[in-house]
Amino acid sequence: MSQTTDDISTSGTEGSLPLLSSERNWSPKGLFFSCSQTAVATWCFIIGGYVAFYLPAVQGSIVMVAAMMAGMFLVYLATVPMATRYGLEAVRSTRPVFGTRGSLFAVALTFLFTMGWGTTLMIFSGKSAALLLVTLGVVNQASEPTAQTVSSLICLLVVWALISRGPGILRRIGVIVACSVLVLGVMVIVVIVAKVGLGTLLAAKPSAASGNKLLDYTTAVELMLATALSWWPFIGGMTRFSKSTKKSVRPITLGLGVALSVICLIGLYTGLAFPDSGGNPVPGLLDIGGVWLALPAFAFIIVANIGTTMVGTYTAALSLKQQPAIDARLSWRGATTVAALTAAVLIVFLADPFYNNFGAFLTLSGVVFGPLCGLQIVDYFIIRKQRLDVDGLYKDGPGTAYWYWKGINLAGFASMGVGVVVYFLLLDPITFASSLPATLSTGIVYLFLARKRPKSHGPGALPLNAQVN
Repeated sequence: MSQTTDDISTSGTEGSLPLLSSERNWSPKGLFFSCSQTAVATWCFIIGGYVAFYLPAVQGSIVMVAAMMAGMFLVYLATVPMATRYGLEAVRSTRPVFGTRGSLFAVALTFLFTMGWGTTLMIFSGKSAALLLVTLGVVNQASEPTAQTVSSLICLLVVWALISRGPGILRRIGVIVACSVLVLGVMVIVVIVAKVGLGTLLAAKPSAASGNKLLDYTTAVELMLATALSWWPFIGGMTRFSKSTKKSVRPITLGLGVALSVICLIGLYTGLAFPDSGGNPVPGLLDIGGVWLALPAFAFIIVANIGTTMVGTYTAALSLKQQPAIDARLSWRGATTVAALTAAVLIVFLADPFYNNFGAFLTLSGVVFGPLCGLQIVDYFIIRKQRLDVDGLYKDGPGTAYWYWKGINLAGFASMGVGVVVYFLLLDPITFASSLPATLSTGIVYLFLARKRPKSHGPGALPLNAQVN
């Protein structure tokens, strides 16, 4: 098995094989920095800007942190124990619930959603760069759309140039990127509070509050839950480098949960202070303090977005290579090129429609990943009692552990379908999410179906009348 300079199995980090225990050598500190690098990006501005529509500063700050922690708990249970114990990334971990062929659905989900997040960040970077260029007089107002597209593509090119060299780059630059964006993020918060005034910020009213406090709080909570659930594709790809489930709790909680929540405060406070900003602090800081005041925010945007999109591109490329047929034909550079070209097409042809519908994209993450988390939690902890058939995870064909019906676990797909239906029935997914009921209903239905036909789920499955210790 070939090795990189980081002594990590190339076929494991860049292909369809698992990482061995001896090869999972990320320390808790390294995992924290990688999680922070992933979490802290300008989607925090957008998410915080959405919360600013419904809640004022104090209530919004508390709700964002609390709801994010709740959502992270679900994603943690669904992904981290399998990733750390078996060295699995997200797609491979779905074979028990979707089946050998059914896991292709997870390939599509992982690729589309990770590249969706990455494309949003590249478009945001382009918009901010174009605004700065216009302000400095480098380009005129009429050329701003072109400057935006070119700037987005340049950022994407930097991402591809780095991640196409191999996943080892994530650990090598994770500390630099994470520390830089956390420091810059805190600087931006301090600047906003100092220039706007704490009293003004605390007195600012949400611009789209319904007047129904329960509805406003629920909307904000569900937005943050959907955000947390959308981490599902990312977490498995990172925590598989750690060999301890227990030692992964703190770095994931701090790196993905707390760090994101804190940086989301930038979007919340910006959205309250500048209601038309959408959470982006650059235009407001340009207005009140000029270019020099906006530079920390701009530096944050570029560094954070490149770092996060690198992780997303890695996850998307790795998801493609979980299929042995693709893995055998597509090199790591080729897989990252496919991912980057997908983002480039969206940037060139669909930038505005894609960016303007970010809210729908975010809440639809809850539609998909909430039920999926419910499936995996019930399957791993209750049905299989934390035991997976490793051969079945990597072997195809009739007679293998996760072949089910022609390679598809009908119970898994049916249960997830129920969860999606519950989501749509309870609330409007384009306005805000309903992830917890969808997650719970999916898990209940799947548990019933699996216990009714335990033999189809392997020797670890429980019969209908079994008692769980």
